[in-house]
Amino acid sequence: MRRLTFLTPDLAHAELVVEELRQLGIGDEAMHLVASDHSILQKAHLHEATDMETSEVENDFNWGIVAGGVIGLVAGIFAYGSTIFGFEFGSIALLVITIFCSFCGGLVGKAIGESTPNSDLEKYRHAIEAGQILMIVDVAVELLPDVYKKVRMHCPKALIESSHVFHDHPLAA
Repeated sequence: MRRLTFLTPDLAHAELVVEELRQLGIGDEAMHLVASDHSILQKAHLHEATDMETSEVENDFNWGIVAGGVIGLVAGIFAYGSTIFGFEFGSIALLVITIFCSFCGGLVGKAIGESTPNSDLEKYRHAIEAGQILMIVDVAVELLPDVYKKVRMHCPKALIESSHVFHDHPLAA
């Protein structure tokens, strides 16, 4: 699965590209659009990008789980064998502390990520503010040549960036 990112000059071009991609069998849930005016995408019935695509929520959530797990493991190791209030911390306590801290780290990471703009999309900010539409499309590898043709047909000057998507479920992207 590949994630294609490119700009279309305006809403009319974006609608044409979306229609062409729908004809290739790419669903709306795999196409994410970003515009300076959210209402134009809603009026045109185009799938607007969510926080998963426009913020660092996924990345920061993952790092939060890892950091919380490491902190929990270290805290569990220090607590291992200790007796506090008549309770002796053993191997089960070590596991519980690690899992609890991983969960808390994930929540903190998610909260931080929701307020952090996606660094990969920051370079498009000036074009979006100027009225262009950013399209983020998740495409199966076998459809890439057809998708490139369809995009180039309507937006010949578009610079299409491609990156690997680490999960194949389109709703997880």
